[in-house]
Amino acid sequence: MRFGVFGAGLIVSTGILAVQAVPGKAAGTDEDAEFGVLKVAEGVEETYYTCTACHSERIVAQQGLSRAHWDELMEWMVEEQGMNEIDEPDRTLILDYLSEHYNEDRPNFPRR
Repeated sequence: MRFGVFGAGLIVSTGILAVQAVPGKAAGTDEDAEFGVLKVAEGVEETYYTCTACHSERIVAQQGLSRAHWDELMEWMVEEQGMNEIDEPDRTLILDYLSEHYNEDRPNFPRR
């Protein structure tokens, strides 16, 4: 079986996705440490727990997608990766969070 390593701990193998957890940088509070590298703002909790069920929050933080592309990516994860559908109002809250803090301008891209 062949493995390829991409980015910070992402390993892809014959259709199976596995992610090595990378500890997040705490900015000084327990709340900051709880959500790893994700920006603490409305929707961070729902985003963190939904996304880290399958992969590191760093995978999220490294992206820079428009709201439409985040939406498409979430659909792809449901259809192709077996992710559970995200019920409302959490789906909209997560999309709002991602499109504000991890958009194409990448204002919160982790620098370390």
